[in-house]
Amino acid sequence: MKRCVTAGTQRVEYTLIQAVRSDVLFQALPEAGIRVYAPKYMRLRDVDAMVRARAGQLTQMLREVEARLEADRLAHPVVDGSPLLIEGRRCTLRLHEGARRSGRLVGEEYHLTLPEPDSDAAVRAAIRSTLSAVALRRIRARLDYYVPRVGRAPGRVAIRDQKSRWGSCSQKGNLNFNWKLIMAPPQALDYVVIHELCHLHEFNHSPRFWALVEAQMPEYEVWKKWLKTHKEDMYL
Repeated sequence: MKRCVTAGTQRVEYTLIQAVRSDVLFQALPEAGIRVYAPKYMRLRDVDAMVRARAGQLTQMLREVEARLEADRLAHPVVDGSPLLIEGRRCTLRLHEGARRSGRLVGEEYHLTLPEPDSDAAVRAAIRSTLSAVALRRIRARLDYYVPRVGRAPGRVAIRDQKSRWGSCSQKGNLNFNWKLIMAPPQALDYVVIHELCHLHEFNHSPRFWALVEAQMPEYEVWKKWLKTHKEDMYL
């Protein structure tokens, strides 16, 4: 839910996400703006009041996140010859001009065709789009493999451009996955698939939940650590 409050001369737009929770969480995400996670029972005017009281802080958080994103883009340009991580392998990006957007991996090179190969924003969008399609196919295949083993089938499955999560599971059993998982080794992608499927049994991170994960992947901590350690390598 999109909302907007005014604090003095300052206008703050934010996205409100109400769920079953006991606290309020404030986030500033690049390109997604300010998000507020609040309990379902909380009145909208009370959430607005909390945002209004933190208007300066939230605006500063967003500026800092956007500044870090811009610095990261400058440090990691996407031009012909740039390195690109795909399934844990360091590949080389090759850009081609063409009317239709497409991408294909040939050996250690990722050939990306798009109408504007000289535009940084267009190249980043094309990488996200083409690799998201690959990620969805790969994740659906791994879900087909693990669902009979875990014993629960998800509802809707979607690929997202998530900034702070590798995956998520809703109370309705819908699963979201970060498209950047296609950059990680297949075992790391499997870990996230297993993780989210196990939430269909245990909607928490209790010892019982981790026991379910371990039953499917005894070495899961290795890949959990890999994702944490290499997050910055997946810079797009």
